Amino acid sequence: MELTAIFRQELDENYLSISMTTVQSDLDSWDSLAHVRIVMALERAYGIQFDVTEIETINSVRGFYDAVNRQLG
Repeated sequence: MELTAIFRQELDENYLSISMTTVQSDLDSWDSLAHVRIVMALERAYGIQFDVTEIETINSVRGFYDAVNRQLG
């Protein structure tokens, strides 16, 4: 599943448009609870697990993209 689909599903915005430059403050629906849902969805989709430091510091689409790719090697 691609990042856009995960963000759309977890933020409950079917027509959400994001890019690598999208940050948490750009989207009203990306609150702390949505952040946790995004983390959990990415972990399920890619079979990975973020550490607490990553979860706390990621605040952008690019951050999630980079973190997923680091995990996948």
